[in-house]
Amino acid sequence: MTPPSVPSQTPTQSQTHSNLFLAALPARELAALTPLLRPAELPQGQVLFEPGERPADVLFIESGMISLLTPMQDGNAVETATLGREAIVGALAALGLHHVHTRAVVQIAGSGHRMRVADFRAAVDKSRLLRQLVLLSSELTLAQTQQTAACNAIHSAERRLCRWILQVRDRIDGDVIQLTHDFLAQMLAVRRPTVSLIARQLQDAGLIRYRRGRVTIVDRPGLEKMACECVDALRTKTQSILGALV
Repeated sequence: MTPPSVPSQTPTQSQTHSNLFLAALPARELAALTPLLRPAELPQGQVLFEPGERPADVLFIESGMISLLTPMQDGNAVETATLGREAIVGALAALGLHHVHTRAVVQIAGSGHRMRVADFRAAVDKSRLLRQLVLLSSELTLAQTQQTAACNAIHSAERRLCRWILQVRDRIDGDVIQLTHDFLAQMLAVRRPTVSLIARQLQDAGLIRYRRGRVTIVDRPGLEKMACECVDALRTKTQSILGALV
């Protein structure tokens, strides 16, 4: 089985948090941040921010998945990055006044912890380690954006759909994914009938089962073979960047 895109926690890391950045903090630094963290439920479809906004909070994802989208004038939007427990959403706000340039949408329901930007910025100013985590999180998002842009430009919709399903699988640690055709069409920047056709082909090949908004992975190794090279490229880049946390 191909290794997941995010490393497992080691025995020396905090077991309190699934978010890899919080889990990587030494006990003293985590204790200083804990009073500033607020639990956040992340229901599917929630829009966290829109382009041009200045986020009030940063978000440490504990479970679920968030997509960063670039909206177009015709109302369509294309996914540019997929973020899970290996991310700090809005991390750049810690480095000064920051307006976002993408839309952030919860695609797989989950939970996390919010922290006011002002509190996070003050904490980062006091901690060299936190500054490093902000830079690592930002580097990770940039690497995802660059690879996804290349993938969208070069690879077929079929291979991109396989890549996307595997990306989600790596983040939720389960084989059942709640996804609609409309959502997948938006993510892949294709028409809904195209997604229906591809999903049917993958199901006929025995790779997935699709039933009314639910994708079940049946043959993960087969799906890995069908996916584009970006699956391994994204995993390698993520492991390399997050390697600095352990």
